[in-house]
Amino acid sequence: MNAEEKKILQTIAAAVSILPDGKREYIRGYAEGVIAASNRPGPEQLQDSA
Repeated sequence: MNAEEKKILQTIAAAVSILPDGKREYIRGYAEGVIAASNRPGPEQLQDSA
């Protein structure tokens, strides 16, 4: 992971920490949708293969 990706993740993590639960689920659903649309393995598959 490069420095720009780390910065993006830190920003998203900070934003998610102040969101109500419903909005957190929206962000998570969006991210999972992006993964599904790209046909890349999601976090669950990446952890299973490690």
